[in-house]
Amino acid sequence: MGESAGPPASIADRERAMRELTQHLGAGRLSLTEFDELSAVVAAATSKTQLAELFADLPGSTPQAPEMPPTNPLPRLVVVAGAAVVLAIVLALTTGNWLWLLVILAAPALFILTARTV
Repeated sequence: MGESAGPPASIADRERAMRELTQHLGAGRLSLTEFDELSAVVAAATSKTQLAELFADLPGSTPQAPEMPPTNPLPRLVVVAGAAVVLAIVLALTTGNWLWLLVILAAPALFILTARTV
């Protein structure tokens, strides 16, 4: 079989490699001569491994994904506290036992305790 190891390189892989080479040229990491040589290698590459070897000594040109900001638990906690209040009112009205309304007093405490642990 062929000497190329790894999965075969598609046209899209070669186009992506050419875009990256162009970015490296624009950033001044490659001279025009090096760009021409590497472009010829990209055109002749038959595997993704061969394409990856071209960029081994070049820094990554793909920007890193931005860090995800920490999620705000407040909206979820407000919904849970609101649901507890509504449930307490419904239970108090349907059962006639007004002690269920004490859950309304406990909701803020539950809200604060949950907010600290999240």
